[in-house]
Amino acid sequence: MDLKPRLLLRAVKLTAVTAEGEVGRTVQFSQGLNVLRAGNTSGKSTTLQAIIYALGLEGMLSPRREVPLPHSMTDSVTVDNQELRVLRSWVSLEFENAEGKVITATRHVKNEETKNTVITVEYGPALTQGGSFKTEDYFVRLAGAAQRESGFHHFLTYFLGWKLPFVSYMDGSEKPLYSECLFPFFYVEQKHGWSGVQARIPTYFGIREVGKRSFEYVLGLDLFERILQRQRLASNISELEGSWRAALTDLKNTAIAAGVAISREPRRIADSLDDDSASPTAFVDGTWLPLDAAVERLREAISNKGSVPSTGSNSAALEEELEAAEDSVRLLVTALALLIEERVGLQEQSAQLEIRLEALNEDLQRHKDAALLVRLGAKHAKSLAEEHTCPTCHQEVNDGMDISTHPMTVDENISFIDKQCSTFSAARDDVARTLDAMRVRERSMRDSLARLRQRVRRIKEALLGPERATSLAEISQRNALQEQLERLLENQRSLDQPRELLRSLSGSHKEQTEALKALKASDLTESDKSKLEKVEGYLRDQLHRYHFHSLKPEEVEISRDTYRPAHEGYELGFDLSASDMIRVIWSYLFAVLRVSDEAGGNHLGLLIFDEPKQQETASESYAQLLQEAGEQGRRGSQIIFATSESRQSLLNMLEGSEYNLIDIPDGQRILTR
Repeated sequence: MDLKPRLLLRAVKLTAVTAEGEVGRTVQFSQGLNVLRAGNTSGKSTTLQAIIYALGLEGMLSPRREVPLPHSMTDSVTVDNQELRVLRSWVSLEFENAEGKVITATRHVKNEETKNTVITVEYGPALTQGGSFKTEDYFVRLAGAAQRESGFHHFLTYFLGWKLPFVSYMDGSEKPLYSECLFPFFYVEQKHGWSGVQARIPTYFGIREVGKRSFEYVLGLDLFERILQRQRLASNISELEGSWRAALTDLKNTAIAAGVAISREPRRIADSLDDDSASPTAFVDGTWLPLDAAVERLREAISNKGSVPSTGSNSAALEEELEAAEDSVRLLVTALALLIEERVGLQEQSAQLEIRLEALNEDLQRHKDAALLVRLGAKHAKSLAEEHTCPTCHQEVNDGMDISTHPMTVDENISFIDKQCSTFSAARDDVARTLDAMRVRERSMRDSLARLRQRVRRIKEALLGPERATSLAEISQRNALQEQLERLLENQRSLDQPRELLRSLSGSHKEQTEALKALKASDLTESDKSKLEKVEGYLRDQLHRYHFHSLKPEEVEISRDTYRPAHEGYELGFDLSASDMIRVIWSYLFAVLRVSDEAGGNHLGLLIFDEPKQQETASESYAQLLQEAGEQGRRGSQIIFATSESRQSLLNMLEGSEYNLIDIPDGQRILTR
């Protein structure tokens, strides 16, 4: 039976070395509810941040590489009203996993010899029991820390029992779902953590919908795997389309270099599945033929030649052939001139289309700006519309120029111009494709014209030569035919590979697209629905318990789109009082913890709250939170609160609960001799 992922903190130790000796403290935790009570500025937050720092998880707080610990661990510390310079400092964390294995992780904060990207792991309870244990070093906060064997987070996720999946990133790649994205469900820090639900979820990694992916993994939703599969398919489809476009460009460039035209050029990747798609055509005997047919015609012409005759015996045929060749030259020159004229016309048309598109885009942007100003209530934009002044060119539209009793609105104009842009863009692309094909035809016709002129010269030379001599014109023609055949065969081989690649990519694209259509990413399984309903139910129960009053607790739901608390489809936020937002965060995180624990998720069974009594939250609400934490602690979770609440008040609120109170007397600091 697989054990649930688990992180049980046993002790954290902060140490700073000064010229007058060491200062620091070891704080021990137990399973269940732990309350670290100390006065303000005594170092409570430093103790909790030391836990995050020892685990190399400060990336959840900020993308910066700064140490998230105060100057008392990095610069100077005040002891007995004396400020002492910190020479060296480090933090150590002893923790346990679901199998009961205990390790101690130590990370330097300030040390000239060892960088803080190194974490030393001792395989044993070095803080609570001491002794000599096997030791290994790992690196953290560097590339590969989550994937390579020497990376601490690679080791940590394995130790905790996590199997972190690969998720899609904004650049289309797939990389692991980092631990920093999951810990906002387990730790709420004081400065910014209480400003909103998942306020510290890191987005700078570039993970698509990182909040949703993290929630789905922590709660163990079946939907998670399906969404990952869907993202993977979408990424594959995008890559296939990019590869197809590159292969098509390669085919076209190869065809241009070979003097071969591409007919029925595919416009979409699906078009490449057609048998006649991207067919190469060659110019032979004044006719454009498919490449296979052109090769066969040349082979027949060569095989029909027979033996080479003498000039005298073949003079009549040579004269007829000379006349035919000269006619072909004249016809081909005329055809080439017409083709060049057509190409020049198309080039002018392409330039005009570019100018028109540029004008349309400018016109479209002006209309969009005018519409924006109208929506914003700008008086000038309104007067343009009301006084029959064009908001685009600012010219007056006279009554005599009106052609409709129902003129289009600005939004209708935007839609109309947008469609025009699409039409002209398609026309420009068609012209560009036609020009490419014409350039290939022009090159092929010039090559054919050069061969015909050479043929004319050879025939004339043969007719002027001795009658009994072997016909050089015939030999030259046979050589030319053989050369043309060999060139076409070589071109055929060079074109077969990109054409086959186009078909292969298109086939794979079709398979991936059909698989994507068959995969319904939005469908929740019955198990997923049950888990979300339980989170919703526990959330509402706790809102009642904490005296939430901005809305009726029954009206608060878990959004099926974002998995965050919502009301009538909108996430809870600025419409709540600050104290009620705190109550929502309490309720949400405890609900996720409990459902993951009961229904089988990947929660670590740990919640750390730094000063949960924020914004003057009512004492009765805070007391209920402590009772809830105690109840969850009895179920096997570990809850750690850091608070500056008075000792007697805490004892009153904790009455009847099982807890571990770590009480730092008023006026005393965490870092002491």
